[in-house]
Amino acid sequence: MMQKCISNGVKFHQAKVVKVVHEEAKSLLICNDGVTIQAAVVLDQPPYNPGYQVAYGIVTEVEEHPFDVNKMIFTDWRDSHLNGNTELKKRNSKIPTFLYAMPFSSDRIFLEKTSLVARPGLAMGDIQERMVAYFSIYIKVVFVRWIGMDGE
Repeated sequence: MMQKCISNGVKFHQAKVVKVVHEEAKSLLICNDGVTIQAAVVLDQPPYNPGYQVAYGIVTEVEEHPFDVNKMIFTDWRDSHLNGNTELKKRNSKIPTFLYAMPFSSDRIFLEKTSLVARPGLAMGDIQERMVAYFSIYIKVVFVRWIGMDGE
């Protein structure tokens, strides 16, 4: 693509634009090296800053759980389980998480807490703390996934 641009007369100048002056039919880009560039169209691309979906999931054995064994819970945003922890509830209000629950039996269940998208991504310790606040559980298997929301 770079070669195609060059062969079609595109010129490149590496500098930081410090000011843009928009006029009726053109814009002037004033660079930090003193160069002024005239442009008909200006595309302003801010720095790349992808959001992240962070999930903490466990398969666990418990004495019992409150879920119907024949139903899966999908994106439960409720946070009443955090009522006893003011700081955790405050953090959850800022970057909320939701719960997936998939019971396999009355004493074995898959649970996942997920932060949909945040910049930066929610810290793994924070999401684990929210999961522990949901249940006092014996952890049998743990998996961790950081999912970039940039298509890669």
